[in-house]
Amino acid sequence: MRAKYSKEQIMVLIGCCLFQCAMIGILINCTGVLFAQIRAELGFSMSRVSLYNTLKSVSTSLLAGVITAIFFKANKARFLLLNQCAIVLSFLLIIWGAEGPLWYLSAIINGAAFCIANIAVPMLLGRWFPEHSGAVTGIAMAFSGIGGAVCDPVCAALIQNLGWQWTIVVLGIITMAMTIPGMYLMLHYRAPVVQAEHASAGQNSQEQDRAPLSTVILVCITLVGGFVSVAFALNISMYAQSIGYSLSVGASLTTMVMIGNVASKFIYGVLCDRLGTWKATMAVLAVVAASLLCFLFVQQQIVMLFVASLLYGCVYALTVVAISRCCTSAYPPEAQKRYLGLHTSINNAVMAGASLLVGVLYDQAQSFSPVLYLTLVMVICSFAAASYLAFQTKNK
Repeated sequence: MRAKYSKEQIMVLIGCCLFQCAMIGILINCTGVLFAQIRAELGFSMSRVSLYNTLKSVSTSLLAGVITAIFFKANKARFLLLNQCAIVLSFLLIIWGAEGPLWYLSAIINGAAFCIANIAVPMLLGRWFPEHSGAVTGIAMAFSGIGGAVCDPVCAALIQNLGWQWTIVVLGIITMAMTIPGMYLMLHYRAPVVQAEHASAGQNSQEQDRAPLSTVILVCITLVGGFVSVAFALNISMYAQSIGYSLSVGASLTTMVMIGNVASKFIYGVLCDRLGTWKATMAVLAVVAASLLCFLFVQQQIVMLFVASLLYGCVYALTVVAISRCCTSAYPPEAQKRYLGLHTSINNAVMAGASLLVGVLYDQAQSFSPVLYLTLVMVICSFAAASYLAFQTKNK
């Protein structure tokens, strides 16, 4: 980005980076480490942990439309602070009753709080950086991955020294300590809303409220490939073991995915600004498809698996950044608020179903090949939908 930004814009971007890290990068991204310890210490079954994650996704799916609508109408500072408190509360509930119904209540609250995780920051940055919103959104959203990369080893060290209960407390304090300055920088300055108002004034009222059903369906298909792909990304360590590699190799592949996660969000954002959302999405989907082919056909070449894992990390750009970029490109300004909630609901329902389906397919075949083939088919469908949307945009 060569453009010169004002002091206010830079402060807002820093605030968004801090807030996004606090929202997803600390407690939520440390869930895997925390739950592994809780499961070992309390003797939980894997199904109980899986049920938590499924219930969380279902909660997000069912509540996203309502909570997103409330977010756009509510006082942003109060809403975001309450949302952060809800995230911390959801983990504190585990301390108070992991073996009882509070475990499931925690999942529901966590899912509800997650509804705006990929909405609040992109929409604010879109108002502050109308010409380079893709790049700055990619930077801010990358901090959720950076937070996870830093906090996961910190979480493990805290568990060894303090136990998982106090680790949750410490991480909760860190979350709020980052939330307050992040929110201050995000919301202290008055956002330039005049341009958005003029842009929307040029369209008639019917275009403002709704979009053609065909467009909604195409956007759904475009986004679904990324959310199905995440289900495999979460199990890549198990995939490595299933084809004969050690646990350490599986952990290393996971690390490569996380590196790709952080880098791809920024790269995807820049591509959105330079190529347009649909072409950028097509490019990322093509990379995901190439990675899946490597996982299927070059399993004995470990170097290629590491490269494929690095590239596969871009699925997180498709699940974190793409939803806001696709809605901004596909819908009129006033309609975006309606469809952001709709697509968040659909995407999380898809992710919940895909997570369950991965286990079923693997148990039936004792191999990840069916999972990889299914994921590849969905990615191809998403690529086709994005291609059609790119064609429509070009011919308007």
